[in-house]
Amino acid sequence: MLKIVYNKIGDDMCSKLLKECEGKLIFLYGGPTKTTEETLETLFQSSTDNWSKDYVKLIQSLKQQRLWYHRMEKLSFLTLSMFLKFYQLFQKELYEKESSSVLEQLKLDPNKKLKNFTDAEKERIYFFLLYQLQLNIYVFEEPFLHQNDHEVHAMLKLIYEKIKNHQIVFLTSNYQIGRMEQMVTDVLIVTDKKIKLDTVSKICHYNYSYVHIKGKNYKKLKLSIKNIILKDQTEDEIIFLYCGKFQELFQVLQTEELEDVSIRKQTLEEVLRAMSTK
Repeated sequence: MLKIVYNKIGDDMCSKLLKECEGKLIFLYGGPTKTTEETLETLFQSSTDNWSKDYVKLIQSLKQQRLWYHRMEKLSFLTLSMFLKFYQLFQKELYEKESSSVLEQLKLDPNKKLKNFTDAEKERIYFFLLYQLQLNIYVFEEPFLHQNDHEVHAMLKLIYEKIKNHQIVFLTSNYQIGRMEQMVTDVLIVTDKKIKLDTVSKICHYNYSYVHIKGKNYKKLKLSIKNIILKDQTEDEIIFLYCGKFQELFQVLQTEELEDVSIRKQTLEEVLRAMSTK
């Protein structure tokens, strides 16, 4: 699987990685404390001119979306269609004018006043503002926070249209990581030390598990187990994060008599936190 280590000198690392991301729905994770802009800045530090242009356009678009989202509160007396006409004037170079079908799929009434929209509907409007721009890379931040399964399905259907055109679509979330596991195909972990792209299935089913072992023989056993991140250790028990395939761990565990062994599959959130701090 593709593993790319961040090189500050720069070797077109970002360009190689983004080429791998084309046509995929990817969960972008930079850690719980990093903003989306900070994560993207790290990702694009080593790139070609073309990708740099995409980065600048994306960052500007994200800032504009937030600005327009706040303007919705001040212009709440307007209908959605009137609001979008103003929006289109300021985004005319990037804006796709034919929007009625997209609004219909998102169940957004263009004749309804902004002040009468629910939080879930406003969230879909915010999604729409970015979705309608003509970009090569999209980042949807926390897009499904207030959405039910039917609404999420409609939004994902639209996202897949972008993916079909070989565009890159990133999703970010700090509150619904478990839900993301059911949607995305890959995870891109971006830290100051490394950048790694991996499949969700591999991350969740093979790589990381939480292991608790109790027994007098565990110290001897510990030497036989590779790829562990130690969490806690006493005279007769050890707790660690295991990075490897289950069957390989089981083979080692069978070599010693132990009082108690428990292994718990990590959630996607636990895995991401472990990988970003490792």
